Amino acid sequence: MIRSKTILLFCLAALCVQAAERVTLEQLQADWAKYNDRMVELTTPLVVCGSFYDSLILAPERLYCPEERALGLADGDSAMYWQIVEQNRAKSICIHCRNNYYDVRTGDRIRSVRARVVGERQLLTGGVIKTHHTHADRLTRPKKDELRIVGANIENYFADLGGYATKRTTPEQQALKTRKVAKALAATHADLFALCEMQTGNKAPRLLLKALGKNYDYIELDMPDMDRIGSCLIYRKDRLRPYSEFISAYGDTASHYHGRMIAQGFEEINTGERFIVSVNHTKSKRPGRGNYDTNMKRMENTDSLLAMLPHAVSRYEDPDLLLLGDYNCYTQEQPIQTIVRGGYKDMLMYFCPDNYSYSYRGEIGYLDRCFASPSMAAQIVRVRPWHVNADWYYQHGAYKMKDKSMHRYSDHDPIIVDVKLKQQ
Repeated sequence: MIRSKTILLFCLAALCVQAAERVTLEQLQADWAKYNDRMVELTTPLVVCGSFYDSLILAPERLYCPEERALGLADGDSAMYWQIVEQNRAKSICIHCRNNYYDVRTGDRIRSVRARVVGERQLLTGGVIKTHHTHADRLTRPKKDELRIVGANIENYFADLGGYATKRTTPEQQALKTRKVAKALAATHADLFALCEMQTGNKAPRLLLKALGKNYDYIELDMPDMDRIGSCLIYRKDRLRPYSEFISAYGDTASHYHGRMIAQGFEEINTGERFIVSVNHTKSKRPGRGNYDTNMKRMENTDSLLAMLPHAVSRYEDPDLLLLGDYNCYTQEQPIQTIVRGGYKDMLMYFCPDNYSYSYRGEIGYLDRCFASPSMAAQIVRVRPWHVNADWYYQHGAYKMKDKSMHRYSDHDPIIVDVKLKQQ
């Protein structure tokens, strides 16, 4: 009896395999109704654009956020913006499956998939889809005569627990977060870190310095420890020394942006050459569209930044400006284009325009930026994002999952900048 049931199950499985019709993605897209409730074997090579609890978003290639390639802000959307929106929708499909979303990386390749069509752009399989990692993102050391500067969003890094971002965070989870961030920063071999989303005050920088080691120090801001995120500059004491005091784009110390948008002059110890680094974290977006008010705030942030920079050049007596941070804007949005029109070169668009630092709802783009004044741009050797975060599934507090790797310490990828300062 058992043998008969085994044979029957085997035959049924074989019939299911034979019943799957081999089709391309183009054939499905041409007539979803034709294949509804039918088993298909999708032969078009696909890439994972997003992973969620019980589903994967797949497309023939990575999907760019519309604002990365075209002007778009609700009633100001361009025709090209809507064209990209429709193209992304047409290219992508959602497959409900049993993959562990925490193990799947966006960018993984899928050679074929067998599933049942359950609706337009919706497929269902009761098994696990085999994915293939296609990129190993290794980071080499900078050359001896180069400085490495890293801009990174470290995602709500707090020393004090129980605040707005850490209500359910335990000391053990905080310690794991610290180890992950320190491990990732140390792996960059950087001389200077321009960090966003660190708790304002001195507790958080000192906690991170303890994990990084004695070679580092930080720029102390005139702000108490508060339940608020700010920016921070951490540097290697044997390579750089601060020149004069920091300057903020917001003179009001009570402003949320006083410690988020700052500039500091540095002097390279070996050569005596100076440069200025400005780290900025502008107003965040809300999920979805219709960000009229948040765009206005980001424009206010941008105007304050552009007004501060000439004062920084005067204070530090050097025109070499490097702007890093999380600007919460894609490339074609108004604040980014305003900075470019202000005379600052978008170094990511120069070195790697087809890359990304952020992934959201299956679409990629740059929220993290690198701009340079003309004199500084001439001294930059290379700029690139380092994909240690954006390709992995992330939700706030992902370190609660006890992942001890350097990955997923944030939802943003850091931007790596190598500079060879030239004597003027």
